[in-house]
Amino acid sequence: MAALAVWPPQPGVSVGRLDKFLHLCEYLLFAWCLCRALRSSGVPRGWAAWGAASGYGALLEIVQAFLPYRSAEWGDAAANALGAAIGVILVERKQ
Repeated sequence: MAALAVWPPQPGVSVGRLDKFLHLCEYLLFAWCLCRALRSSGVPRGWAAWGAASGYGALLEIVQAFLPYRSAEWGDAAANALGAAIGVILVERKQ
């Protein structure tokens, strides 16, 4: 995910309006995987997975703010956090 976040945009490749949806899906999967990985530990996995995924997404947005060929957006960070929350809810509901 970090490599994709800092990779220079390629000419002719654009996700357009799908950007926020793709952020949401990416972090949904990330948080879902984190929850599953934390299953056997004593850590309250929902909050831990949500915090880790959301924090990582916010950190990558901050890094993008310092790259001249990328842009940081609060909307992307919000989509990351929402996707992470949905991923956690999906895991927690199954149990």
